[in-house]
Amino acid sequence: MTAERWTLIFLIAWAIAFVGSFVAFALTPAKDFGLSAGWNKIGVFMGWQLVAMVLAFFAGTTSRKVEPGRTLRWLGVLPVSVFGLMALAVIALLLWSNWSKPAPEGLPTPGAPVTVPAPTSPPAESAITPESE
Repeated sequence: MTAERWTLIFLIAWAIAFVGSFVAFALTPAKDFGLSAGWNKIGVFMGWQLVAMVLAFFAGTTSRKVEPGRTLRWLGVLPVSVFGLMALAVIALLLWSNWSKPAPEGLPTPGAPVTVPAPTSPPAESAITPESE
């Protein structure tokens, strides 16, 4: 098969896996309650995104063999660009969530010295000794 055909196959497979990851996320029920509810949905989404990333890599590498000037050559780079933009968006979201809120009141700030009160012993007169029983 030619590079054009392989690129087209990889592009279609990438589109199915990419859109399918969002559909699978929406259709997967949350299994647990409380804090861990929904983590299985994220696992399904990330699994399909991993498949889409591999297909994007193959589409990008096979599109380099398509003759220059063809639209398919540039379309093969589109999935890799989408993956890169998604990765940057996740990194930006993580940074924003960590930097947007000040530290909670009453908690030590990182790098500040922590003072721990010295342990106290009970008074001598309240201590139980074998002689006092």
